[in-house]
Amino acid sequence: MTLRPLTRVAPGVVVGVLLLACAVGAQSITAPARDEPLIRRSVAPPSSDFTTYIEGELVRVSIPSNWRKLPGSNAVTFAPEGAYGNAGVKSVFTHGVGMGLARNDKRNLRVTTNDFIESYVLVNSIPGRIFRYRSVTIGDRSGLHTILSTVSEATGERERIEVFTTLLRDDTLFYVLAVTPRHCASDYAATFRQVVRSIEIMDCDRGALVNRQVQTATVGLCSEDTRSVTR
Repeated sequence: MTLRPLTRVAPGVVVGVLLLACAVGAQSITAPARDEPLIRRSVAPPSSDFTTYIEGELVRVSIPSNWRKLPGSNAVTFAPEGAYGNAGVKSVFTHGVGMGLARNDKRNLRVTTNDFIESYVLVNSIPGRIFRYRSVTIGDRSGLHTILSTVSEATGERERIEVFTTLLRDDTLFYVLAVTPRHCASDYAATFRQVVRSIEIMDCDRGALVNRQVQTATVGLCSEDTRSVTR
């Protein structure tokens, strides 16, 4: 799976802000230009030890300690060695966890989630496609969860993408992507559940920030501060 660049645009278009990617078939990332690692079909299983990260003073999440943090443009990816590299001219990864923000101009969680999936998650979107959701809790708020099946651009194999969404207090869409090759989805299910259960959302007043950044066509979090603590 490949995500388009995550940048702000004019109102009416859903755009991502922060991304973390778990077990993904072909999620776009910004990887080092030199000594680019090769994507392997087999990677180390998720560690039972977790590291807690605080991203932008907005989200606290625990990630398997053997997954590497890979910063990108308005994005951050966590993936194991051998799960990220290039597919043609695209930087991709095949295993990891992703999370971020997207504009919710339609003020409706389900409709905005539909638009986000069609525009930024699926490579080949089908207008009018119907997604089946179940209700979940993310952080301390209600959200939606759906499971997608697609083909990895990196390996050509079937992959499974779990999409979780909820709304921040200012109605911004918060999403989590958990992706893995379909044949090993059961091996990652418990890890993904633990990652999602660990999420704490620390909302802040984003009004002035969004107004300021729409004019410069870039989006960040409330703070660029990022730190991690191993527990």
